[in-house]
Amino acid sequence: MHPQNAERNTAMHPGRRTGVRFVLTNPSDPSRLNEFTDWYDTYSAALTVPGYLASDVHFENPGASGEPSSPRYATVYDIVAPDPATAWPDTEHSPAYPTQLFSDPRAKLVSPALRASYALVGSQLQPGQHGPLTGIHVILSNGGGDTERQQREAQILQTGWFYSAARFRLIEGSPEPAEWLEVFETDNPDPLHAYSRVTSHTRPVPQIQPQLSQSFRLAGPGPGRPAGPGGSGAAPDA
Repeated sequence: MHPQNAERNTAMHPGRRTGVRFVLTNPSDPSRLNEFTDWYDTYSAALTVPGYLASDVHFENPGASGEPSSPRYATVYDIVAPDPATAWPDTEHSPAYPTQLFSDPRAKLVSPALRASYALVGSQLQPGQHGPLTGIHVILSNGGGDTERQQREAQILQTGWFYSAARFRLIEGSPEPAEWLEVFETDNPDPLHAYSRVTSHTRPVPQIQPQLSQSFRLAGPGPGRPAGPGGSGAAPDA
């Protein structure tokens, strides 16, 4: 894995990002995390080779139950293809796609809860400098529109608990992904509890119906391994 630069004080994503490939996953056998991680690392390193996905950053919530409604791992792959709808099909059908890895028995340790592609709709960055990324809060939701989300994201950033927010609209995915994805980035030393503190200062939007609202801390260089400041990792999209 390639660690993120710990000193960077701007958004971590390439300026040409047009969307994200978003994956939630659980280990089918938590007692075999090292094997799970080894397979992850090999697979995810190959996914960026075709050039449609520019990066992958892996996050974890060690307190998650591991059920589909409470996944342990989240991965955000930045899409840099001009048409984000083509990024995953072109990656999957590329000669460089690591099909051979699925014959490895360790591939069965991967239990995806959600796999989906989303197109970038808009993003906001809190003015001023910020520290290295420590975690994210993810909201998958239906109902409402772009304006309602943009306004609430601005309110959340104003609390100071998060420095960046981005919202995305569904392209495709399974099983039955939400129409909207929002990702809030934080440099707070306690990223798993940053969003719960935000909710005491902001009001929910009745039109927006959350399907999943969960915090994750940065993990890297792979799931189950400790991360340094600004480290990165990846999860499989098997």
